[in-house]
Amino acid sequence: MRELDKQGALKDIKIVEFGQYIPGPLLGMLLSDQGASVIKVERPGGDPGRASDAFATWNRGKQSVVIDLKTPEGVTQAQNLCADADIIIENFRPGVAARLGVGYEDILLNNNKIIYCSLPGFGKGSPYRDAKGWDQTISALTGVYNHVGGDDGPLYTPLPLPSTFAAIVAAVAVTMAVVERDSSGLGQYIEVPLHSAMFTAIGRNLVNFYDNPPVHMRDEYTLPMVNQYQCSDGRWVMNHGNYKRFVGQLMEAANHPEWEQDAIDAFGKVIDKPTYDMWLERFTNLFQSRSSQDWEDSIAAAGGACTICKTIDEWLEHPHPLQGKMIIPINDPVLGNMKQPGIQVKLRGTPGKISSPAPTLNQDSDILSKSPIKSQNSTTTEKSTMEILKGVKVLDLCIVLAGPTCGRTLAEYGADVIKVDDPSRPYDPTGNIDVNRGKKSVLLNLKSEEGMSIFKEMVKDADVLVQNYRKDSLTRQGLGYEDLKKINPRLIYASLNAYGFDGPWADRPGWEQIAQATSGIQIRRGGRGERPALLPYPANDYGTGMMGAYAVALALHERNKTGYGQTVDTGLCLTAGLLQSPFMLEYDGMVRNELEGLGLRGEGAHSRLYPTQDGWMYVRAETKSTFVKTLATLKDFSALSAAEKITEPSLDEIQNDLEKIFQSKTTANWIELISSDEIMVVPNISLGELKTTEWIRDLGLIVNRSHPGRGSVDHLGSTATLSRTPMSIGRPTPILGSESVEVLTSLGYNSNQIDGFIKNGVLVTEENSPIAQG
Repeated sequence: MRELDKQGALKDIKIVEFGQYIPGPLLGMLLSDQGASVIKVERPGGDPGRASDAFATWNRGKQSVVIDLKTPEGVTQAQNLCADADIIIENFRPGVAARLGVGYEDILLNNNKIIYCSLPGFGKGSPYRDAKGWDQTISALTGVYNHVGGDDGPLYTPLPLPSTFAAIVAAVAVTMAVVERDSSGLGQYIEVPLHSAMFTAIGRNLVNFYDNPPVHMRDEYTLPMVNQYQCSDGRWVMNHGNYKRFVGQLMEAANHPEWEQDAIDAFGKVIDKPTYDMWLERFTNLFQSRSSQDWEDSIAAAGGACTICKTIDEWLEHPHPLQGKMIIPINDPVLGNMKQPGIQVKLRGTPGKISSPAPTLNQDSDILSKSPIKSQNSTTTEKSTMEILKGVKVLDLCIVLAGPTCGRTLAEYGADVIKVDDPSRPYDPTGNIDVNRGKKSVLLNLKSEEGMSIFKEMVKDADVLVQNYRKDSLTRQGLGYEDLKKINPRLIYASLNAYGFDGPWADRPGWEQIAQATSGIQIRRGGRGERPALLPYPANDYGTGMMGAYAVALALHERNKTGYGQTVDTGLCLTAGLLQSPFMLEYDGMVRNELEGLGLRGEGAHSRLYPTQDGWMYVRAETKSTFVKTLATLKDFSALSAAEKITEPSLDEIQNDLEKIFQSKTTANWIELISSDEIMVVPNISLGELKTTEWIRDLGLIVNRSHPGRGSVDHLGSTATLSRTPMSIGRPTPILGSESVEVLTSLGYNSNQIDGFIKNGVLVTEENSPIAQG
């Protein structure tokens, strides 16, 4: 029997994966990379995902057995494998696993410790509940195919965002269930629908203020610091800078100190259109005066944030991801020497390891010859905690989206999260509503000696600290892991940033737009030689925040065994590799011929966006043959049929003709006419339509609550269900500083001391918080 050299926090975990295509296998990969033993059960003929080069990524570190679940012998073999497993993964349609004899109830009979994770396409209550979970149709139903400037229709993207986010959300849920089982001894059923998981990526875009809306700066004219600019060599750079200090850094790199004060005066404010146009013209001419490489280097040297918008090929060869192990070499048995995305989260005390390349089909068949496993049912009495992280104290020092998403996720699983903010930092009401619900809020000046002393008191009984400052920034302030470990050796210290914590760019600042630009996403959207384009949602931010929570859960499981904490980390550019996993690879002889650029509507005539009488729809036929046969039965296409144009070889050549015909009827008409088990047709809906869809609200994916200081507000709900320990969306986002006094009182400070802190500006309460000031 082939033994794999497993290493990591999940080394004690055995997984049986009935995964296929992307979501199940990608989840299995994330867990395998952290030490779990994964047995991949494949149908006769193998996982259809083997047709993709990225199968080598999604299935690395696993063992493969072939089992025919449509035979009694196969069912017995599968159930024997599952009898001593810790986790089951499947991404069938609802009810399929049960019909095959490997549903949750079937496994539970012999193994009540099992954590069973299902990844269907759609959640219970969705009108699409029984439909197949294809990335293309789910993307159409979640606003991914939006309209981009310069294009006259919705822009298709080949990135499998629903599958990727399902794997990310499920990795957190499954590992949290492992943490809970460490004390209860019992497993549970988890469901993460691909459609639901996408709402994690939509995030702040779901926030809607009804009573007291703030000024949405993104909708106003502001200083165009955050923008793509074309340079003298024709290449584009992505410039960024969310804070005033970045103005000075840009002006230093530009050799224009005389502009600095005017730019600082305009920063963070709504400006009129003539002023905006003046600055846009000034910056446009400025960037065109030098090469893209010159700008990337000079702005970085000044401490600013700017990167060349690179192709994926350039990123795969770049020194930073290679030296930082965001891209790793592996010798695959099919593709040979290749590059793949590296391990997503780094646990510095118990690092994960890619133990082997992806297996060949049935490579580990001898596993099935083992003696049947006896029942693993536990006699442990169930504990009714309901909250996995109840009693876990988290200090959240994060800003913007990625870091606070980590803290919010820990709060959703029951942690007591205290958000510690700098009273002088700019405040984003929309992001605050989205990522800071379920937390307590303290405004504390850590630049003061007293503020630092107070914070170190908070650290003494904390379980987790989450921060997303630049590498070594907190270390220079005396708040690095080694400093705080002396105060609290059980502390788990989680760090998130843009470029990860290894490699030559680890200390550079960055944001969502920077990660999309440098890793190839923006060029994939906009096209080579054209203006780069962003994804509609900040997927790297939210994905990284969730991966941070995954790292914390892994470290908590490890601490349950050893009693010690450790430092863990991840970054936006690591997530960018995961989001692009079908394409973030390279091997000898590979010819890259991928879909990219404006005007992209799909993968071919049988799987693409089509205009209709009242909008756009996505049609996904499983094969060209199926699509051809269906069209041939409809009188609308009779002229094309008579001309013998509706054939598999000519199908892609008549897409314009098909577009004209599809525009003759409504989307609803076409759904009724051509939908079948092999052809899925859905409307391509906008974000606005998404936010008003009643069944989405009924599923709890968007919730409406009253928020202090803001009144009625919509925001994201829960995207995963756990049968024994359900997630909670927590209380509404508090006013900044609303728990400042409460938290310090709990630390033992008396009222006179607290009043002194307030008077000296060390501590700020809700009466003087940014929201109270409008």
